[in-house]
Amino acid sequence: MTVGAIKMNAPLQPASNMKCSSSLVILFVLHCCTALSLRVGTRSSKLAQTQARQFQEIIERRHKGIKATIIPIDASGDKTGAAAKTSTQQLPLAIQGVDFTGALDEALADGIVDVVVHSLKDIPPANRWRINAEEPRIKIGAYLGPRENPLDVLVSREYKSIESLPVGGKVGSASLRRQAQLLACRPDLEIMNIRGNVDARLTALDRGELDGLVLACAGLKRLGILLDDNTSYKCNPIPADVLLPGAGQGIIAVTCRENDATTISLLREVDHHDNRIAATTERSFLDSVDHLSPWSGRPPVAGLMTPPASGEELWHFRGLLATPDGTEVLTVNKSLNNNNCNEAAALNLGLNAAADMLTQAGEHFLDGYYKL
Repeated sequence: MTVGAIKMNAPLQPASNMKCSSSLVILFVLHCCTALSLRVGTRSSKLAQTQARQFQEIIERRHKGIKATIIPIDASGDKTGAAAKTSTQQLPLAIQGVDFTGALDEALADGIVDVVVHSLKDIPPANRWRINAEEPRIKIGAYLGPRENPLDVLVSREYKSIESLPVGGKVGSASLRRQAQLLACRPDLEIMNIRGNVDARLTALDRGELDGLVLACAGLKRLGILLDDNTSYKCNPIPADVLLPGAGQGIIAVTCRENDATTISLLREVDHHDNRIAATTERSFLDSVDHLSPWSGRPPVAGLMTPPASGEELWHFRGLLATPDGTEVLTVNKSLNNNNCNEAAALNLGLNAAADMLTQAGEHFLDGYYKL
């Protein structure tokens, strides 16, 4: 961090003779120094920059003495093919084990930045989070809220739903989770492993290479595109009972160093309670089911925790595991009373849902797929 004109390589720590809480330390710093500079790492994509600016606005509004500076960092997953153009590959991203966080994790752990802003769904499951392989170095310090629409969207020039796509229609998505569920619903579809930024993918749609694209509603809304009545594309959310979202989809997460008590305290004050409950449930489910994957990336797993509807008391969780070709799809459903809803209860709910799923699947559910 940078305090005033003094650059500090280590996290700010209270002096040894100060008997005060971390919150008082923050107040001392903010009042006694001209500014506390928070270095915010993020991927260089337009969506990542938009999300980083959202965090920048939230943290500066909450703490008037903080100046947040955004530092773009290229992730290795963004370098695999030019981001500004589409690429069609034989294998889905999950099979390739594409890494969207490694370079940012290293920059954070090495003190180049103080926090990193991610789409939560891009953060690997616990057993694949390489930066923490030997010891805990990075943690999720805050989940920003409220959650954006977690559903996936069908983007097309002609078709409004998965059911209305033509026989043998071509649908673009490099997500194994989406592919498996699309094939379960419509085994006749031809799934194209198309990558690239949103504009590049839309260009492929314009050229007639695809009948539709499946993208996250949250990303489209944050970019401010495709969601108004004047667009030339049909853009319709896909119901969760047709295409269940990935764990954490629609949530922005902020990571920090495990030993940076000052930054952890700052982030705690911008953490969103409902998003923490949802994220804890969904990621504990993902972490537990993920080890079934015999390849380098995560299996076709999905999970969504939704808060009580108006007048109701129950949170609802739905988890899914499928074979990559969509021939087998397993689901699990759990609920949690809002009166007992805390982080520990959310963690246990996700773990219990995963245990039920693993009992259904058995150890060999994914055997025979993608022998790499």
